[in-house]
Formats: sequence, structure tokens, C-alpha cells
Amino acid sequence: MYRRNLSELQFKQSYRQENVVAQPISFPESSPAGFTVLPNEPTYDPQRHLALEKPTEIRRLADLGYDNTVIAQCPTEVAITSPFRLLSEEGVAALHEVSLALQNYRKSCDRIPNMVRGAAYRSAFVRSLCLCPIVSEFLSVIAGNSLAPHSMPSMLGHLNFAPEDISKAVDKWHTDTIGLDYVLMVTDPSQLEGGKFQYFNGTKEEGAAILKHEEELPSERIITAEFPGAGYAVMQQGNMVLHRATRLTRPSQRITMVNGYVSLDVRFSEQTRFPDMKSLDSPDVLFPEWARYKAWLSRSKLDALIKELPFTDDRAVICAALREAIADVEVAIADIEDTSQSKMIYYGG
Repeated sequence: MYRRNLSELQFKQSYRQENVVAQPISFPESSPAGFTVLPNEPTYDPQRHLALEKPTEIRRLADLGYDNTVIAQCPTEVAITSPFRLLSEEGVAALHEVSLALQNYRKSCDRIPNMVRGAAYRSAFVRSLCLCPIVSEFLSVIAGNSLAPHSMPSMLGHLNFAPEDISKAVDKWHTDTIGLDYVLMVTDPSQLEGGKFQYFNGTKEEGAAILKHEEELPSERIITAEFPGAGYAVMQQGNMVLHRATRLTRPSQRITMVNGYVSLDVRFSEQTRFPDMKSLDSPDVLFPEWARYKAWLSRSKLDALIKELPFTDDRAVICAALREAIADVEVAIADIEDTSQSKMIYYGG
């Protein structure tokens, strides 16, 4: 259909009605310097290592108090699920073995006292589990949107361990630096004293406002996830859910794995926070990952533009479409050029 003299609003209403569906980005063929793969690992086998069971409850963003305007900018209405089984007993044993081997690479930051980043670079087992298409499809059904493992490998297989100093929280109140993820119990939480996964029953803005003026959130608005055992996970839109892992009251082994995902419909607002990651990952890893990720977003939007741009002689409309398509690359350039210091966003001591 020939269209001419479309206003920018008319253009956005017509052009952006179609999904901008991307193809998943492939894992890089090479790893960063110094990231050697663990020897003698278990070989991932989804038939033996998965035991997928649907969650019994799904809490939506509206249930936490978000309005429709905010929800419309998100790739799914899902806020967080109840714990569901993800790994079989054999899968738990294999991931536990690998996690202990990866613990040699642990590091800390202001928010998290004991963690391992880049596990998917170091472990073929973790990488295969995190990239597993069976799990991606399972989570896509829950989300109601096609998901793929996060395009930044450092967002795959993030491991949290119990802090050596149990006076410190395992992870302070925060929202995630990425949008969609699951939090998987690698060890049995029923054997722990403390170390609970909790989230705030409200919007992140409301929770942050309370925490900035009070030492703690109201107990009646804190929900504790009850995990039946190791191998169970919650899926969440982590950048929209204020959550934490509490202090342990007795020294114990506590390991969780967080795996990140992106929506393959790339129209939605950016959910990955680059400034937070500047304090986590080294520039030689972070900068190329960020560049690849944002280039993937722009390429997907350019592909949609090539396919769907309507005929018009309105220069402003065409240029606006092009600027929108390449905006992610321009953001990446500005972020990488920015030499200012940044700090992760979190609340509490």
C-alpha cells in the first residue's frame, strides 16, 4: 500500500504495530583472555539433567502495583513466579560439582560479597545449560513472549555463594541489571538458617522510597519464596522486582545461579543497565559484550525497517525511523566513551 505525507505519529502507529522479532545472537567463538574452560566436567544432557515443572503461581506486574503505561513498556506482564522445578537430582549434582570448581574465580562488589562472573566462558556445562533451547522455550511459555539467553555472555550463569562473613547479606535489596532471569537454588535451601530469597510486594519505586527513609521494608510486604529443594527456581522480571537474599544465621554452603534472558521482540524499553555493570566486569569483557548486544538490537530493528518501512516522501518520518533503528548503537558508543565512575544501585547495608 502506498503511503505519503505520514505524520510521525501516524508512522509510529502503523510501522510499530508489527513485532520487531530478532534472531538469537550466537555465543562468541572465542573467550576473553584468561578464561580457560574447566577440565573434566560433566557433559550436559537435557534428558538427564532437566526436570521442568510449571510454576503453580504467577504474579504479574499489575499485582505489584504497576500501571498499564509502565507495563506496556515491558516485554511481559510477568513479575515473578512461585518456585518451580528446573533440574533433576542428577542435574543438581552436576551443577553443584561445577559450581564448586568455579568458586576459585570468586570476586566481590559492594552489593554482593561472594560471586562468580563469566561462568559460561569458563564452564562448558554451565554454558550448555544456560543456552539450552528447551529451557528457553519453557520460560517463553511462562512469559508469553519469545525469549532467548541474554546476548551478553556475562549475564549467563552468574553464581552467588554464601559470604564468609555471615553478618553480610548474601545479596542486598536491589533490582537486577537485566530484565528477565531465573534464580536457581544449586544447594538445598531447606538446610539453611537464613539466606532466604525475598521480594517486595510493591513497585520498585515504592520500595526504594521506603528504604531511603527507613532501615527496612514493612515485614507484611516482604514475600519469602519457599523453595522445596535444590534444583528449583523462580523466574522474574528482575529489573521490576525489588528483591534480596538475606543474611545467614549459621555458616552454611549456599549457592544460587542466575541466568539472564532477553525478549526477541526488541521494541520494548532497554532493561540492561550498563552503569551497574561497569563496577562488576573488566572493560576488556564488558565493552565488547555491550557493543555486540547493542549492535544486535540495532541490526534487528534495521531488518524490520528494511522489511516494513512504508512508502512516503516525508523526510522527517524516514529519518526518525532510521534514528530509532540505530539509537542502540549510538548509546553503546556513548557508554563506552564515558570514562566516569559508576556504582551499582542497591539498598541497605
